[in-house]
Amino acid sequence: MSEAKNDLKHIAVLAFPFATHAAPLFSLIRRLSTMAPQAKFSFFSTRESNNKIFSNQGRMESIKPYNVNDGLPEDYMISFANPHEPVEYFLKAVPGNFKQAMEVAVQVIGREITCIISDAFFWFGADIARELHVPWVPLWTAGPRPLLLHLETDLVRQKMGGDGKLFDGMIIKYMFEFA
Repeated sequence: MSEAKNDLKHIAVLAFPFATHAAPLFSLIRRLSTMAPQAKFSFFSTRESNNKIFSNQGRMESIKPYNVNDGLPEDYMISFANPHEPVEYFLKAVPGNFKQAMEVAVQVIGREITCIISDAFFWFGADIARELHVPWVPLWTAGPRPLLLHLETDLVRQKMGGDGKLFDGMIIKYMFEFA
């Protein structure tokens, strides 16, 4: 009975496509897929991120990449004045971009999603999991210092004063440099 139940597992993996977030998540999923070979893993990230991660992997039966919309306007040109702008566009597109890609994966694989694993700061992962009545497993893929900054965001904003935009910019910069 448990073997037949394992055949029906379809795990959605929601990866943050910037800095080093997606690679450690993919590494974990690769290991999990060898331990549960009958389960199917759908790995969701942007086209650019998926191309980098899956380019040297060869064919994997149990892990399939799905591209989510990056939120960038059609004729977008990266601005060196604001290199974090693609992150801002991407975050404006969530969670809709992930939900659309997940619907495609369900159709392609022919299995409903049975679990969601996501980068921990994808708060909407919990909401989607609740809607689907499946478990949500948030993972923190960066080091302890960025985690502390995220946990203490309100306190740091309070101590810095102002509207918080300076701190938000510092957080994004820190994520890219040290995560």
